[in-house]
Amino acid sequence: MKDNLGLITIWFCLGIIFTHLFRVPFWPVYIVELALIITCAFLIKKGLSFNILLFLLGFILGALCLKNSYITPKNDVSKYIYYKNNTVYLIKGFINNQPVIKDGRVSFIFRAEELQFDKDKYSAEAHTGASASEEAHLAILFAKVRSARYNSCGDILVYAKDTGRLAYGEELILLGNIHRPYRLFRGNISAVMCIKNNSALIRLNKNKGSLFRRLAFCLKDNIEAVFIKRLSPLTASIVDAMVLGEKRRILPIVYDSMIKSGTVHILVVSGFNVGIIAFMAGLFFKILRIPRKLRYFLIIFCLVFYCFITGASAPVVRATVMGIFLILGYFLKREPNITNSLSLAALFILVINPKELFSISFQLSFVSVAAIIYLYPRLKSLFRLEKIKIKFLKVIVEGCMVSLSAWLGTCGFIAYYFKIFSPVTVLANIFIVPLATLITLSGLSMVIISLILPLLSGPFVSTNEILVIILLGVNNFLINLPFAYLYL
Repeated sequence: MKDNLGLITIWFCLGIIFTHLFRVPFWPVYIVELALIITCAFLIKKGLSFNILLFLLGFILGALCLKNSYITPKNDVSKYIYYKNNTVYLIKGFINNQPVIKDGRVSFIFRAEELQFDKDKYSAEAHTGASASEEAHLAILFAKVRSARYNSCGDILVYAKDTGRLAYGEELILLGNIHRPYRLFRGNISAVMCIKNNSALIRLNKNKGSLFRRLAFCLKDNIEAVFIKRLSPLTASIVDAMVLGEKRRILPIVYDSMIKSGTVHILVVSGFNVGIIAFMAGLFFKILRIPRKLRYFLIIFCLVFYCFITGASAPVVRATVMGIFLILGYFLKREPNITNSLSLAALFILVINPKELFSISFQLSFVSVAAIIYLYPRLKSLFRLEKIKIKFLKVIVEGCMVSLSAWLGTCGFIAYYFKIFSPVTVLANIFIVPLATLITLSGLSMVIISLILPLLSGPFVSTNEILVIILLGVNNFLINLPFAYLYL
């Protein structure tokens, strides 16, 4: 079982892909799944036969998970709308993520709880042509319509004008048009709603949602405030991206240059950041002389909390799950297995949301780690790195091999999705990644010092400014080398 976990994960993914391509009915898949489970129970000690059935079980389970993800509750908000219509909807619910403000607009995920509409009486033309007072009056009238009120569920992606500070968990009533998205089906978004003026958004001054997530987002806001207050706008945007994964303030020219060098991954929170959090938390709890077993659980809590702070994107969820399994391995006094940890992380994410398999970030995240696990030992053996006696040179060459492994694994995906081929990536990672490491460490240290002793944060501010200037300078130099990158 230990050696087969990676193969089971691969077959699980193949089952998802097969079902996505051929749209197999749910019940035949479910019946085959039950038959395989029963058969496996009888063949559990039969060696090869059991393994083959186990792989088939993984395949069918992947198919079943995807089919199950297509099934929505009877009161899902998508059941009341078409792909595009002119009906005006009144929806009550709460904000289910941290709102994003960009270019004078705010967007957020809205968890629907109650939906009202009167298809015959109200139209989009009446809604969009009304004044602010008329809109408010329409909302009052709409609230009195009892015959078209439904308890509903589902997440709606909402776009609105910046109406002031909105926060996770805030309860709202929204009035506007809704349509079913086709391209957002992978993100479990039931509908998209556009709010055309402020009067169509009513704040109820109540708060719902998870207290844990509210605390995480509150801490994130405080950390971002430190970056914005202490650092220059350019440096703050880059440090914010590296520490918290917030890319909305990154200048397009900076983001484009990182894409050309193939180092845009440093602007995404991933395993490296999770490793730093685990190390710093472990060191802190060890200084406090907390018992070893309790210390491991506290580290896991810190990792989960950091995962929520950064928005729980695929790379950070993958890294967090891997970190948790590795820590549990130490807790149980078992030798950690990076391949099994990666496989369990993939299964954990895909069982919850099998549509993540079609996400570019998910694919690049797992392929890069898998390539390092599989290719690096072979490249190390091929080039006989153990014969290099100079320690500094050996570290540089090993860094090149790790970078080359990740690039070989992901270059095909990047060329297919982004139409760019960047040979300079292998060289760029050797210089950019260590600089990004220093920036992340300096950024985290600056936050901690600023929150405890603000007067002592000056050296960390200067260090961040200098490191960002060096990073951008090195990156700009590398992308201007001959044949550094090619657009396909």
